[in-house]
Amino acid sequence: MSDNLCDKNEAVVQPALILIPDISGFTQYMKASSIAHSQVNIARLLESIIDSNYLDLLVSEIEGDAILFYKFNDNSAVRDIAEQVKKMHTSFHQTLIDINENNDCQCGACSLLYNLSLKFVVHYGEVGSVMVKDRCKLFGGDVIIAHRLLKNSIPLQEYVLFTDAFIKKYNTQSSLIDEDFMKLEKSSDEYDVLGNIEYYFGNLNELKENHKIL
Repeated sequence: MSDNLCDKNEAVVQPALILIPDISGFTQYMKASSIAHSQVNIARLLESIIDSNYLDLLVSEIEGDAILFYKFNDNSAVRDIAEQVKKMHTSFHQTLIDINENNDCQCGACSLLYNLSLKFVVHYGEVGSVMVKDRCKLFGGDVIIAHRLLKNSIPLQEYVLFTDAFIKKYNTQSSLIDEDFMKLEKSSDEYDVLGNIEYYFGNLNELKENHKIL
């Protein structure tokens, strides 16, 4: 079986990189916007994230305001994964700019776009997978952890969260990411059933400044 394909006949458990970009402010945006334009705008933003996927991560789910990317048995360098986050973040904000510069519409869906922001959860763990029709469906505790971490105590709108499990798997120190990416802070949150989960996070607003995205 290929490292990056599900088995069509049985459930398989493999180590995997999990990366979830999630649009912050999505619920408020949809509530205040016309459905027709908001659907088009959100689709363009999600497509911009997928199009900037230079590590060839696979898409398991598009979850309304988030995309579940994964890669079984990943051997990417931690610098490449940090760079992947940079590219997706930059592409998202450039698309926001493009939509506004090329659109004179003042409806809620178009005028409120700048209220949207992007956050990331990056995790590594044991992931189960099975083919359901033509889609690889992921399951297991580490998939749950990645999703639960989208709700956390980080006091930022835009950030990247690297789990302690990710840091340990890639045999690196947070300082290595600091040097090539941004300064990271260590924190943790307590979750029902899952217990205490440790992670490192960085402010993505630093990337906007470095890339001159306003």
